[in-house]
Amino acid sequence: MKKSILFLILTGIALGHFMVRAQTVAIPDIEKAAIVQTALDYGDGYYSGAAERMERALHPDLNKVWTRPLPQTKTVMIGYSTFSGLVEGTRAKMGYTEPAARKIQAEALFMNDDVAGAKVTSAQFNDFLQMVKVEGQWKIVNVLWVPGPESRFRQPLTGFIQEKEQAAAKKAAQDFVEGSMSGDVGRVVAVLHPEASRAVFQKLPQTEKKLVARNRFSGLVEPVRAQLTVIPEAQRQLSVRIIDMMDGMAFVEATTLFGSNYLLMSWLDGQWKILNILVRVNPDAPRPPQR
Repeated sequence: MKKSILFLILTGIALGHFMVRAQTVAIPDIEKAAIVQTALDYGDGYYSGAAERMERALHPDLNKVWTRPLPQTKTVMIGYSTFSGLVEGTRAKMGYTEPAARKIQAEALFMNDDVAGAKVTSAQFNDFLQMVKVEGQWKIVNVLWVPGPESRFRQPLTGFIQEKEQAAAKKAAQDFVEGSMSGDVGRVVAVLHPEASRAVFQKLPQTEKKLVARNRFSGLVEPVRAQLTVIPEAQRQLSVRIIDMMDGMAFVEATTLFGSNYLLMSWLDGQWKILNILVRVNPDAPRPPQR
């Protein structure tokens, strides 16, 4: 088991290196409804003070982040919410809002077997959600959010034009994957936020149980610096698509022979920075070259 987990940690970046063309597949109605329900249990559950709904929606290994501009210093801080913080904050009705004032909507963005993406928009918050399916239940494992249109924390996105930023968001994803494939640590560091986090989702054959193996900036950068993720040039292929964008956030997909990479990025100081990554391992794929 230790070897399996070590393989995930060291080669997670390389999962994004051998590409098969990504295809948009229609989500079955029953799964779409379940994904939307999980998103609403999270968002409307918070507004309702329904701790049982919030707890049902979240994976214990949750990584929820938001970018908060500080006008006093003209810098941006990363804020975190934890599993227990969200559940107990909901129980304490810290976010309770009357139904008519919530203005909440949820949408399923994609599904790839046992991983999925969704978004929630409302008066106080707008979120991109990454989910994994565990024992038949969709659970939120990564979140990137910004304050909603009626939040006192909302800041204008000066200079941000979404249509023009799509190419830049794709370029950031390409720099991350191509930099990893070539061992160019500079390209990888340039697009990763220092608080970036990656979750790798895989079933262990020994137990048939699914796990989330998580590592952060050093676990993403140092294997590249050590040339552990280099792929022969003749085998390098890359295709990237934008799943969705809103409010200076981008949800980007790269589907590969080894798995699927889903990136959540924020537009900070005119540059895209990767904050959350969800990797779904293809259990039938060969292992990348080892070093």
